[in-house]
Amino acid sequence: MAELTRRLPGAALRNCLLLAGEFGAIWLLRGPEGAWIPVLLAVFVLGAAVPHGTDAEFVARTLVALLAVGIAVAGGNTWDRHTLHERGREEQAIVIERTMVEDDSTPAPSLRLRSEAGRDLPGPVDMDLPVGARLKVTVDPDGPAWSVGGRPERPRWPAVGTGALILFQTVLVGRISLRRPRA
Repeated sequence: MAELTRRLPGAALRNCLLLAGEFGAIWLLRGPEGAWIPVLLAVFVLGAAVPHGTDAEFVARTLVALLAVGIAVAGGNTWDRHTLHERGREEQAIVIERTMVEDDSTPAPSLRLRSEAGRDLPGPVDMDLPVGARLKVTVDPDGPAWSVGGRPERPRWPAVGTGALILFQTVLVGRISLRRPRA
């Protein structure tokens, strides 16, 4: 029991560090133009480093790192959908530019949109509409989040999925941190 009590603060600290890093990543990934690759790479490295000082082997470290990346992606999507559900404003957007992008050796159209309020919406849209066409979008007036179509429903299932991933990660990190060292 004394050994368990001695390891408990380390387990709590590891979990809190990982959750703080994931929250920072979720905050950095807001909207469609976030710096996805460097942020998710940093989360992966943080997830793999958190079990340092334990007897965790490659598979356990990789699982924690992959869970951390999954939580960052799922949390970012849930946050954007929640923001658009709560504060989103439906507007008409106009296609201002249409380009063709090579995707697996087949050209695919990519659109740039501007809202009726004059705001350029970041990130290309994978649809095929002519320049000047209008479509409905939902934008967050205070932030970068936006989506094509009407206001999304309450993100109940994405939030449940994100919470389940966080719970699984917390149990895994706790188990890794609290198990007895091998002799």
